[in-house]
Amino acid sequence: MKTATITWITYNNFGTLLQAYALQKYITMLGHENELISDSIILKEFQKKKAASKAAPVGPIKPVSRKERIKNLIVNPRRIGRVITARVNKKKYQFPYYGMQSRCEEFKKSELSIRDGCSGDMLQTLNGDYDAFICGSDQIWSVFPDIFNPYYYLDFSAKKKIAYAPSLGSDMIPETIGQKIKVLLSDFSAISVRESVSAKQLETLTGNSVEWVCDPTILHDMDFWHTFAEGTEKPKGRYLLCYFLENRPWYFEYAKRIAKARHLKIKLIPNKWDYISSENVLTYAVGPKEFVGLFENADFILTDSYHGSIFSLIFEKDFLYLQRFADDDPCSQNIRVDSLFTYLDIDDIIVDNTMHTRHNESLDYRHISELLRDYREKSRNYLQRCLTS
Repeated sequence: MKTATITWITYNNFGTLLQAYALQKYITMLGHENELISDSIILKEFQKKKAASKAAPVGPIKPVSRKERIKNLIVNPRRIGRVITARVNKKKYQFPYYGMQSRCEEFKKSELSIRDGCSGDMLQTLNGDYDAFICGSDQIWSVFPDIFNPYYYLDFSAKKKIAYAPSLGSDMIPETIGQKIKVLLSDFSAISVRESVSAKQLETLTGNSVEWVCDPTILHDMDFWHTFAEGTEKPKGRYLLCYFLENRPWYFEYAKRIAKARHLKIKLIPNKWDYISSENVLTYAVGPKEFVGLFENADFILTDSYHGSIFSLIFEKDFLYLQRFADDDPCSQNIRVDSLFTYLDIDDIIVDNTMHTRHNESLDYRHISELLRDYREKSRNYLQRCLTS
């Protein structure tokens, strides 16, 4: 069967690229052809429409003022030198960030089968080229008004439609968007999502059966990801790996506390421009393969990332999840980790901004790995049934 996957693929985020790779890899392992449809044109047009309508953001955006930036430098005097040096010696200190971008682009070209995107009436032409379309994972089914896009619900397709593990991003579905989703999902052959609460919500909304399946990265086991990352560059010595999607002072304060207690060196993945002035940032280019290798070889992990948590679990690492969103945050995406951590019975590894945690022992990976295997097998079987029925 010739299939096409609709997912986020334009932006260079490690979790985004690895979930796309994992799903495409498993579909081809089942004996089917698969191409990812680039969403670059769709995103550009969507952003233009948002700008034209002056759509309000989902939640309050608080830009960091110049006064606050200066205050951060005063509080962290050692950072002043690095900020200056990073701007003077650009080749050395800005390389990790730009190197990451280059490695991600190289990965897309070498490891993924991606078809150029299109939009408008041209999308209809895709129907003649594929037997089935798949809504891939990540938060492509986001119900936040400034992200929701019918394209990721295959509104253009007249062929067989399958949903594999997309996320709604939130457990609160606005009524107007809920009604749109009900219509968009009415002709799907099979529907599954990544969070258990979303499966129940969509069953109620659509009246159809909705499966709860794992993120595509979990479809593959530790051995698969070990082979994937084999031969990549890794830091010397024992290290505490930090992979943060947000740049928050308390993250780094907590990292120093953990590193000191465990006698580890801090290694920060340079996935944000802000990190070029961090004394702990890795100084080489990190692409998706290096990213996975860093998790495999870490002695302890701190992350505020869903996929960072997944790779910690796959490699059976002790780790703590730093809570990225407050529970009452209107932009909260906590549904992702809440669903996974509750299933694995590891809610106590979450650390909030008070920097207190109830978890002080090694994780019980005999129990966790057994649950992950069951979750993986159930999800594999679901995808195989969808593609053969």
